[in-house]
Amino acid sequence: MRGKNVLKELGFQESKPQEPKFWGKGNRRVKRTVCFIFALFMAASLFAAAARDRQNPVAIVHTNDVHSNVGVEPYVKALADSLKGQNRPVVLVSAGDAFDGTPFATLSKGMDVATVMNLTGYDVFTMGNHEQFPVVEFQNIAPRLKFPILAANLGESWRKAIPQVRDYVIKRVPGANIAFIGITTGTSGDEAVAALERSRASAEKDGADLFVAVTHLGVQDPDESIRSTYLADHCPWLAVIIDGHCHTALPEGMIRNGVLIAETGEFGNNIGLVELRITDRKVAAKSARLIAIKGREAESGIVPDPDVQAFIDKTNALNSAYLDEVVFDLPIPLAGTRNPNRRTESYFGDLLMDALLWKTGADVAVFPGPGFRADLPAGPITRGQVQTALYLDMPVCTVEVSGEAIYQMLEQAVSAYPNENNSFVQQAGMRIEFDQTAEAGKRIKNIVLKDGNPLEKSQTYVYASKSDSLWVLPGGEGPYVEKSVIADYTLCELFIEYLKTGIPITGQIDNRTRNVN
Repeated sequence: MRGKNVLKELGFQESKPQEPKFWGKGNRRVKRTVCFIFALFMAASLFAAAARDRQNPVAIVHTNDVHSNVGVEPYVKALADSLKGQNRPVVLVSAGDAFDGTPFATLSKGMDVATVMNLTGYDVFTMGNHEQFPVVEFQNIAPRLKFPILAANLGESWRKAIPQVRDYVIKRVPGANIAFIGITTGTSGDEAVAALERSRASAEKDGADLFVAVTHLGVQDPDESIRSTYLADHCPWLAVIIDGHCHTALPEGMIRNGVLIAETGEFGNNIGLVELRITDRKVAAKSARLIAIKGREAESGIVPDPDVQAFIDKTNALNSAYLDEVVFDLPIPLAGTRNPNRRTESYFGDLLMDALLWKTGADVAVFPGPGFRADLPAGPITRGQVQTALYLDMPVCTVEVSGEAIYQMLEQAVSAYPNENNSFVQQAGMRIEFDQTAEAGKRIKNIVLKDGNPLEKSQTYVYASKSDSLWVLPGGEGPYVEKSVIADYTLCELFIEYLKTGIPITGQIDNRTRNVN
């Protein structure tokens, strides 16, 4: 038999098992042959290990809370293409809140943003809370997107409205299959964890080896159970969480329970880069960093993608005739950022709410702090600057609400004072005294209306706001939207009209929302 001949050629002799002579004195050739084969095996193993070590890490390029500040996207595209040109596996991820926030989005109802993101080449998108705002009309945008929309914990009504939404998507990279699972706002932390576990089980059946959560939760919410850190605590099997929502810039990410959490900040100021080194279908090393873009474009060393830039430039040119019109002059700057407007009364807030009360004749005017998005500098101000500062140029609405509802809304507004609070409101028509040190439900000590009478919990009052801002009232928008009266003018339009009346702009805060302790 040929098998026996081969053994003989190698010097093997037939022998009884109890009398092995394999390493006998006459079998040196066999020794050499076996040692040579073993050396080849070891060399191949070492070569394979070295090859794995030399393997380019997987790059996750990510953004969050860009809010239609699309100037960053040509740089995102160029960075991703540059990494791909180095034979790097790249996954391009957005963690939500992309389709509103500036006139670029407003004037096309988000469709121009959709075109930019398609051109940029996103691979994964998780819905943010702003994609759930009715005014954004995301159900109309979604069919235009050429990338998966994720939100494993999204409610059934939204899933019916947006059938494109998926729980996860699997990306195949050298060494592993990575499942990207989307988690959005709007559910409890335990519901989000359950959605993650359910998605993990399903993705494993589809061949997933590793798991990345793309979340719109943030790390700063007063309720710790709805932070992304809660997911890390309960799902340590996650390799990475690509996060958004709280607008926090994490320069090197943060490690929580072994999970790397990465977030870029806001408005396209930075691009995030997470790198995963994968060995034997496991993450052997992981890191996160930020690449500063806005205001530091040249320093970034990234040459913006010409095609994406060309579309943005063309769109801005078409919009410029309307947006570049100078509508008033300011003798002083107005602070329109998170601090102070989500923490305490601001002069910009006083001025804007005085305008709303003047135009509507309502009893009270209220605008949530998150509605302010940018400063207005001293000097000539364009329509586009006003629209950017006041987030969305939405119609004004009035609705009748109870004094009890106003009390509850204000209790929530001052609950975190003087810390940042998305429920804090700028207002007019009331003088409010509160004690932040008092127990919940008893912080509001006194409310006096503009006519000098106290606000009574049992009475009904006309409440004015922007049509997408009724969520600050108890129960959210639901109980109020259908009863509200929508005006034929927007908040930006009435603010421009009010300042054109020549009212004095002093910069002096009215002290109408005052902590008495």
